[in-house]
Amino acid sequence: MKKLDLSSYRRVNESFGRKMVYHIGVDCGFFVEMNYMVNAMIYCLAHRIRFQLYSDDANFGTGVGWTEYFLPFCEEVHETWHQDYNFHRLPSWGRILELCRSQRSLGPVAWKVKKAFKTLIGHRLARRAYGEKVLLAQDVPNEPLARCIVPELGIDGDYVSTFALLARMIWRLNPGMRQQEDALKMQLSLPATYSGVQIRGGDKVTETRLIDGRALIERLNLHDGESLFILTDDYRQFLKAKEDFPRLNLLTLCRQHQVGYHHKQFCQGDDHSKTDAISRLIISVDLLLSSSSFTGSITTGPSVFIMKMRHNDPRVQAIDCPPGDLPSVLRLPLYDRARISTTHL
Repeated sequence: MKKLDLSSYRRVNESFGRKMVYHIGVDCGFFVEMNYMVNAMIYCLAHRIRFQLYSDDANFGTGVGWTEYFLPFCEEVHETWHQDYNFHRLPSWGRILELCRSQRSLGPVAWKVKKAFKTLIGHRLARRAYGEKVLLAQDVPNEPLARCIVPELGIDGDYVSTFALLARMIWRLNPGMRQQEDALKMQLSLPATYSGVQIRGGDKVTETRLIDGRALIERLNLHDGESLFILTDDYRQFLKAKEDFPRLNLLTLCRQHQVGYHHKQFCQGDDHSKTDAISRLIISVDLLLSSSSFTGSITTGPSVFIMKMRHNDPRVQAIDCPPGDLPSVLRLPLYDRARISTTHL
């Protein structure tokens, strides 16, 4: 199955008896949140659970939620208690103990116990609000399903294939975003054919080491005069690329004042700066989904999202993962991907 029809998905999804309300925009960057949400959608389909969404307080928006950037794809709910009691699943106890050892503190244990109590409260609030047991985002297992089978939708595939089907179905920019994308493409004089790369800066260094932009671009084997669209959160990376590759036509939507993505600062920003940054990020990824080739890293949210969406395209590659291992690596949590990235490089 190459494409999933939205009306068919909604018909099947709404036929399920059990329900989940998934909270997007909790505490991570936009594309990490997107990856988590699609994983939850896969889980719900495989277990015949009706997927519903709560996004009113999404950290990537200004109170509108999902439809600030995209067209709706499922029923949304608006009870405000989801803000405090509906959240991402915490790491396993094994991972919590690893954190305790590395931090020499019992803080992670206290954190997990506190979240367990909040989960109990969340389930009670859900039963009171909806009159039945309703699952929350923290009920989705950390490890995605290896395979998903939904006969009513013709789905019978591995994790990455199913992810791509669902992600492409919901990746529908709203009219305002489409207009903005068209205007930015004209501003860039974006050619019909171009390659793409993500070069990450900012607070990613706190999670895993950054990868040199020159190495990423060299992996594409571009010729003089070819166009390259660069997704970056640090304009200095773009300037460095222009210095290293003066014969390429380099393009970006990164603004000159940007010197890296820092999540806490972003969340505290004003509405205009927040929506401008997220709009440019979403449009940049939309452009990269149509690039002739792409190179990124298994440690960055946008790159992982693009690799999953274009998993069958041999022109899409990760610089820090053997090609044959990529489908299985894309299922892993960040700390495992960071370890593989460091080992491979």
